[in-house]
Amino acid sequence: MISEVDEDAGLPGAAPVVGRVVTADGRDLTTFTWGSGPGLVVLEAGMGFSGRYWGPVARLSSAQATVVAYDRAGIGRSTPDPQPRTLDRLASDLQAVIDAQGDRPVVLVGHSWGGPVVRRAAAVRPGRVEGLVLVDPADEGAALYDSRLFTWSERLQSVLLPGMAKVGLLSRSLSLLLGKDLPEPDRTATLAASSTVGAARAAVEESRHLRAGLQVLRGSGASVDVPVIVVSGVKRTPGDFGRTDLIAAHRLRAASFPAGRFVGASGSQHLVPVTEPEVVAREIAALLR
Repeated sequence: MISEVDEDAGLPGAAPVVGRVVTADGRDLTTFTWGSGPGLVVLEAGMGFSGRYWGPVARLSSAQATVVAYDRAGIGRSTPDPQPRTLDRLASDLQAVIDAQGDRPVVLVGHSWGGPVVRRAAAVRPGRVEGLVLVDPADEGAALYDSRLFTWSERLQSVLLPGMAKVGLLSRSLSLLLGKDLPEPDRTATLAASSTVGAARAAVEESRHLRAGLQVLRGSGASVDVPVIVVSGVKRTPGDFGRTDLIAAHRLRAASFPAGRFVGASGSQHLVPVTEPEVVAREIAALLR
């Protein structure tokens, strides 16, 4: 890993150390590192998002650990991937990021589609991972992913997202989604990396393989024997499609692991790392201890 050192990376509100990891097939993945503590935490973002939105969580955890997030292929300055972005392909890139940090045990934290990615990575190489925090993860037990409304929404986004990125509407849409909860410099960096045409195309490509990835999980492709904490955004609002279904799936998923635990984030819906970073950081700290 090659890094550009930022001596203020551990301070509140400070930018992270920016580096890169080179995958086995020669692609660059941009990494962001906060702190230099003895533990190791690697953060996996949701679909289409830059790893920079993990900033608040990372800074809260950086006193105990070296905390690393990254931009998946096609996001920000990370090289686009010419291969299909299957769940196994995403997990392989995550493993490259983990391996670049040395041979320390790692706590993996995944938000949204990042949840299945860290589960798959931990299942493939279980000896390296000492715990998982799944933050409002996509879950194979939720019926919403097989609904007609979800299918329609997915197809519509595949058509609209690249065009929205070209005319600047994707940046505006993401800005509204993030609200005012994400502080600077994380907000500007996240919007810049996540709203490009390349990022839109990367999200569309990952979305194409979402159902197949969930099927891998249904086939026991993510069985792990480490502590697993499932943090679910339990705040409900009218018109929040699938939220009740997803919360129920999260409860069942936590119960399915030998050392699983469910945690409700009462002030959040899906964007728990942004709206309640302290909840995520608390659960990371519990695993580090």
